[in-house]
Amino acid sequence: MTSPTASPTPPALLAAYVSTDQGAEVARAVAVMMGANPTALHGGGLSGAARVSTGPAIASTVLTEMGNMPLDAACESVTEICKSGANVVVLGGKADLTIYRALRNAGATEYFAFPVTAEEIIAANTQAAPRNPAPPPAPVMPSGTCIGVMGCTGGVGASLLAQNLAFHAASIKGPSLQTALIDADLRFGTQAIDLDRKDTPGLQEALSAPDRVDPTFLAATMEQLNDRLALFSQQANVIQPVDQLEAAFAPLIQSMKSKFGALVVDLPRTTFVAHPAIARKLDALVLVVPAGYAGVNVASRLMALLKSEAPDLKVLPVLSEFRQDARLTVKDLTKAINHDIAAVLPDSGAIIHRAHRAAKPVIEAQPRSAYAKATRRLWAMTMADSTPPETKPKRRLFKKGTA
Repeated sequence: MTSPTASPTPPALLAAYVSTDQGAEVARAVAVMMGANPTALHGGGLSGAARVSTGPAIASTVLTEMGNMPLDAACESVTEICKSGANVVVLGGKADLTIYRALRNAGATEYFAFPVTAEEIIAANTQAAPRNPAPPPAPVMPSGTCIGVMGCTGGVGASLLAQNLAFHAASIKGPSLQTALIDADLRFGTQAIDLDRKDTPGLQEALSAPDRVDPTFLAATMEQLNDRLALFSQQANVIQPVDQLEAAFAPLIQSMKSKFGALVVDLPRTTFVAHPAIARKLDALVLVVPAGYAGVNVASRLMALLKSEAPDLKVLPVLSEFRQDARLTVKDLTKAINHDIAAVLPDSGAIIHRAHRAAKPVIEAQPRSAYAKATRRLWAMTMADSTPPETKPKRRLFKKGTA
């Protein structure tokens, strides 16, 4: 006779793994209020709970204490316990936003810093949805537009243009978008300096873990330039290796696109050449070309790389008159790089000097200047569905051979 199959035993209500007397006292109070088994209290803390959570959930709720564990190890332990399907509540001694955010991102239902009451823990755990081993896919978040600005040589005004495009995107008289300006030059970026603002150490932290960037982190670490514009700009130590950080710009851009209506990236050509995957995260790239042969050479090489790495990317070359060089014209440049020139940045030394002294963008300091008008037209082109139309030859008043 075949014996009936035994039904799986449901997990206990609570298992507590603590490491201090304070944690044990809180855990006992939680167990009493939940009506849990008094034997649910164990030592070993968070790491001990993770060691025994290799199979089915040891309890519906696992109350743990972080103790002196490094944050990375604590996050790994939380993730391991969550795999079993249990809700994880972590107790700790520090009221720290970084710890809270990291543990929540790792899967914890809640993190409480001492002192905490049993009522607070039970209330948070009651509101938490039961864990599903196969959660539904996260909804697709709307993606903001990301514009890169890159100079072919130094001194062509690429950083200035990136700054002004960002201010225009955020302007209440313009698109009025929530905008982020990202200075991707970790060695010598000057966006914060030019605007007389503090640099933002959170940029390197964001590049260290781009998948963990959330609105709370951005609000705490970015420099708020106005109600709709925030800045990431930080100069690393000159001897600090930055290659790994630069490689994280692509995932950071991808992460931030769902949190802003527009991103403007001040992108050094050396960073792009070393990490061309960045181009695949852009919606358009403004390539600032000087009126000289060296700039044409660099522009041609960069466009060849762009064609291989991001063939669908909209590229908008602009002629910068900041440097005269060989004084090539729009027609000369169009022919040399085999691409239409989208706009001309006029030499505007006097108004730029005044704007720099006031630590303001030109588009705000001199909104009616030719430079400001060119910036607004260029922004409209980046938002358009197609690249600028080809330049048509001027019509002649008389045809050849007519009198």
